[in-house]
Amino acid sequence: MTMQVRAGFMMILALVMMGLAGCDHYNCSTGPILGGSCTAGAPGLGTTTTGSATAAFVFVADATGAASNGTIDGYTLNTSASTFGPTPTYTAPATPLNDGGVGMVVAQAKYLYTGFGTTSTLYGWSIGSAGTLTALSASPYAAPFMPFVPVGFGTQSIITNPAGSLLFFSASATGTGTNGPQVFVYQIGSDGTLTAAGGSPFSVPFTGNLATDGLGKYLYITDASPAHTGSEIAAYSIGTTGALTMVSGSPFAGNDFNMWQVQGEPTGKFMIGTTGESVAINTVDNDKLYVFSIGTTGALTEVSGSPFVTQSSPLSIAVQSDANGSLIYTFGLTDDRSAFNSVEGYSINSSGALSAVTGSPFSNAAVGDQGALDQSGDFLFVYGVVDNLSTNTITPQMGAFAVASGGALTEPTTTLTLTSPGFFAVTDPQ
Repeated sequence: MTMQVRAGFMMILALVMMGLAGCDHYNCSTGPILGGSCTAGAPGLGTTTTGSATAAFVFVADATGAASNGTIDGYTLNTSASTFGPTPTYTAPATPLNDGGVGMVVAQAKYLYTGFGTTSTLYGWSIGSAGTLTALSASPYAAPFMPFVPVGFGTQSIITNPAGSLLFFSASATGTGTNGPQVFVYQIGSDGTLTAAGGSPFSVPFTGNLATDGLGKYLYITDASPAHTGSEIAAYSIGTTGALTMVSGSPFAGNDFNMWQVQGEPTGKFMIGTTGESVAINTVDNDKLYVFSIGTTGALTEVSGSPFVTQSSPLSIAVQSDANGSLIYTFGLTDDRSAFNSVEGYSINSSGALSAVTGSPFSNAAVGDQGALDQSGDFLFVYGVVDNLSTNTITPQMGAFAVASGGALTEPTTTLTLTSPGFFAVTDPQ
């Protein structure tokens, strides 16, 4: 039996539109290792402690839910019962058929949004206390720019600010195809309804993955491509109503800024980034994490000591967003795509320096190349897709891991096999 693994979100659109196909093989390349062995890191910006959450919900876009439509699958992690599986009493909502979406995001732990390019629509649901979904009254929203969201490769084409009061979309063009890259901004009402922000859409120099700083003052756009290459980061200040104003000196260009993905930590002092390069994706390893300090105007400057060497190339990252959070986790593929890399964990200190947490890398969490933390920072969900080349079938899977004080990962239950591959979002119960 021959197995390979896929770069999760890069292949979702291809899986739906072209069927199942085996992955190419790549040669192996070895990179440098962080300090030889991993020890406890210096105190982080927060306490690196976690809360007392015992449950979380996961939603996954399912492009083939039924003969006539797709759906959103719902799953519940319950650590008290040591279970992770389909949400009880859950009724799956209908979504466009054969459309894995262009991203999914949760706002305020109350509302779930995802966009669908085949119908140029944006769907929204309220999230019940048991993890059920109820369509918002105005959903689905017309979104004629949706086909031009960079589908199939970006993990952060659709995001919210930390407060969950604003929704951002990165689009490469409008419906006519005559306009250049734009960011569409929506205000999120107290009932989850969306209203276009004044001045939206805003013209930007390029499209890619979006991120805000931890305080929601600035929006950052990476000049990312499906090949995980980029050369610039554009920065915008975010007005109280969602208006975007370019930061002086933006876009920031050069080798220091060729990021595939960036994410902010909760204090708003730093952005953490990865080029996303690896032999498995574009034949080049880059075993490093980059840290940028955020100036008073939103300008980025690489901190002393950056980039910080990792044990394997980070294809993607997840950063704690809770008030005391100071942990970063990395995910990736082995060079020959035969397996997922062990998840690595790092803490960030008040100077922006990264240190590996005790026990990192975590081989027990080598189940995917994408990850997301819940709002409390108590749980890390790791997503991946495994190919069986002998039977030409795929198996999407997700592991749920408890984050201990200091960043160690334990799996309270077994890895879950999902119904279908797709964009996903996680949230704490309300």
